[in-house]
Amino acid sequence: MIKRARSFGPVATTYDRVRPGYPHDAVTWALADGVRQAPGRLRVLDLGAGTGRLTRHLVARGLDVVAVEPDPQMRAVLEARVPGADVRAGSAEDLPLDDDEIDAAVGGQMWHWVELERAVPEVARVLRPGGTLGLLWNLRDEGVPWMAELGAIIDDEDVHRGAASVVLPAGSFDGAAVRDFRWAQELAPADLVDLVATRSRVQVMDEDERADLLRRVGEFAATHPALAGRVRIEVPYVTSCWRATRT
Repeated sequence: MIKRARSFGPVATTYDRVRPGYPHDAVTWALADGVRQAPGRLRVLDLGAGTGRLTRHLVARGLDVVAVEPDPQMRAVLEARVPGADVRAGSAEDLPLDDDEIDAAVGGQMWHWVELERAVPEVARVLRPGGTLGLLWNLRDEGVPWMAELGAIIDDEDVHRGAASVVLPAGSFDGAAVRDFRWAQELAPADLVDLVATRSRVQVMDEDERADLLRRVGEFAATHPALAGRVRIEVPYVTSCWRATRT
């Protein structure tokens, strides 16, 4: 688990190029309670910000954003791509913030990596009472046939993650809600190889196994009727969202 969680740094630039962002409505929903309740400019924490795929959406809204990321290679790309954010080293279990400093905390594609016993009280500590914790995952939309076929090739568990898997200890957060948002990311068909290559399970494979998997993904992208010969394709996702309010 730790090895997989630390596997993204070497592919940080590729990760930033091919990984999806987040749909506007999903980010709005994840922030909604905090936006309604916080006076003045909303101060938002982006947990495990990676290369800033979620951070840039927050900064574009004019929010005061603190982006916390433990991996130095991911953080370097984040600092370069999103200069409007206050980028800091840290993790959900050890946040470089004062008590009650944040109006809302959000995390994209990261909560499945945290140590809940430490992260939950730490996030609650930096959130003001009534502040929102919002979590988002981009999952393959396997209701689209070709995406289901790609998922069978990849053969990993990521499609089963998401809001439905969030279980927090009682006492820190109330009013949990979930919602899904369907959308699509535009890529070139060949980008599917790089997209799969950024997955943690693929990063920790031995060299021959990884090469074989990426070869099969490349053949799939080049020959599947829904993809072959196209300059650009729409890669379908379900953004699965969870949110709750700090008690």
